[in-house]
Amino acid sequence: MTANRVIHVHLSPSLVPAERFVGGVAVVIDVLRATTTMVYALAAGCDRIRPCATVEEARHLADHLPAGKVLLCGEREGLQLPGFDAGNSPREFTCARCKGMAIVLTTSNGTRALLHAAAAERVLIAAFTNYSAVCEQLRHEKRPIHILCAGESGGVALEDTLLAGAIVDYLVRLPEVEVDDGARLAWDCFELHGTHLEESLRLSSGGVRLHLLGYDDDVRVCARVDVFHLVPELRRDPLRVEIAAVGITGSHWRFS
Repeated sequence: MTANRVIHVHLSPSLVPAERFVGGVAVVIDVLRATTTMVYALAAGCDRIRPCATVEEARHLADHLPAGKVLLCGEREGLQLPGFDAGNSPREFTCARCKGMAIVLTTSNGTRALLHAAAAERVLIAAFTNYSAVCEQLRHEKRPIHILCAGESGGVALEDTLLAGAIVDYLVRLPEVEVDDGARLAWDCFELHGTHLEESLRLSSGGVRLHLLGYDDDVRVCARVDVFHLVPELRRDPLRVEIAAVGITGSHWRFS
């Protein structure tokens, strides 16, 4: 009997052409820190997030949105961009700062990965902080599922692979599931690192870089599981990230 749930994990956008997502559901991951930041911003009441690939595009878009209702945010090499209102730390996106605001965001890897997956029929944003909520959204999905790791400068990132493996770990418990080799590699990563999540994130290249930049607390925040029960989704015309689903859900995290 042919499986009707096909799970693909792409360890970097450089390893998958954009047209591969057509007809499927994409789950975009950038644990350190873009997708975690998006979850925090939406949980804090931001109206929408406009992802941009370049700094120039972000500045132009922010200039053409209503004054006083937009925050221009982003980073390169982990540091806040000059003249921007905020960087890419989830701790910056509080209710007091962004409730009712539109956020224009450009990051080194995460926003580019999100735009790379835009051809999918549905694009969800995942972090450890909304892990179980994302799993619930995928629970009854029959279309091919493509889990896309933002990675690091075209390469593979441990923290993104780990979360991809955690999602695979949930999905393989469902009936009639087929996984590709990328999914098996990510699943193995989760088996090895899922029991000591924060320590693994700190050992990753991204975690080491954040430590050197003074963002140790961001690693701790990004390693928290199931803080929020909301799922951001990429909408179209114009491209924007909004809350797709919110609600109480039980935890699907396997490790206590």
